[in-house]
Amino acid sequence: MRRTLAASLGTAVALAGLASFAPAGHADGGGKDKRIHVVWPGHSIQKAVDRARPGDVIRLKAGAYEGGVLVRKPLTIEGDGDRTVLHPGRRDHCAKAGAAGEGICVIGHRKHPVRDVTIKNLSVRGFKQSGVYGLYTDRLTVERVLAARNGEYGITEFRSTRGRFVKNRAIDNSADAGLYVGDIQNARGTVVAYNHASGNAIGLLVRHARHVQAWENELVGNCTGAALINDDQKGGQGDTKLWKNNISRNNRSCPQHEDVPALGGTGVLVFGGDHNTIEKNAVLGNRGRLPYSGGIVLFPSPKGEPARHNLIKFNLAKGNAPFDLVDRSGSRTNRFIDNRCRTSDPRGLC
Repeated sequence: MRRTLAASLGTAVALAGLASFAPAGHADGGGKDKRIHVVWPGHSIQKAVDRARPGDVIRLKAGAYEGGVLVRKPLTIEGDGDRTVLHPGRRDHCAKAGAAGEGICVIGHRKHPVRDVTIKNLSVRGFKQSGVYGLYTDRLTVERVLAARNGEYGITEFRSTRGRFVKNRAIDNSADAGLYVGDIQNARGTVVAYNHASGNAIGLLVRHARHVQAWENELVGNCTGAALINDDQKGGQGDTKLWKNNISRNNRSCPQHEDVPALGGTGVLVFGGDHNTIEKNAVLGNRGRLPYSGGIVLFPSPKGEPARHNLIKFNLAKGNAPFDLVDRSGSRTNRFIDNRCRTSDPRGLC
């Protein structure tokens, strides 16, 4: 499993988952060099990807397909909505790139990221690791994808920049996060917007990453709604804006899983992050009994790095337990401004 928190939250608390091709005459009219490759159910998406030229479109008809699709060039993979389903099969092409167990893996290199890949209008279900996995990508777009019941993550972006996760559903990816952005000092404005995440350990996880924007997501029914995590690697986590999200009733109970501690009953967790803005969110009914349960909760990192210079303002935070707002950050630099809440620790944050 890829590390989610890199060190246990529990430690910190103690311290304070054969293609059919359209002939050339059927090329898309959007440009003379762009081709559309039509793949029918039961045929190989990977063969279409391998034969495609940069900028081509792989169009998947409704039906079932084997996943484990490896993408290393700019192209679009487009399905017919939820009726286009990728599932684990006999051959896992992602394993050749060291990423076994992924539904679709988009993998570049540190100095040469894969650019301008779009994956949209399809389902990825039941993979051992993630539904969609991006590593060293730039401008990866994942749109209207259903990532369900994968073993670790739903939709991910590691060491990548300028991604767009829009209008997706990440459901029951129970071991880790439904939506993940991480391991990049500057994500250059990666956008996570209008998504639904439920039944995951964490709805949205931003770990060891900066410059991410997340708005108007529905993060409900997870163990933790949103988590901004500094795992004490160089660069930390910060400069992320979380606004106008519905982060409610994240009251599932998740047992400890490898380096991820038990989770439950937390709306927003800021874990050693800095210069984040949490604004105009509805954080309602997140209730638990863990030290980091509650509405909006600030804690130090595992090694005791304070959560500092964070701005929490104009949020509606009510019905959370044990408190609507919690500042155990280890710093006095965080600002709580005009939040509508009833309870806080320490007193006076509402």
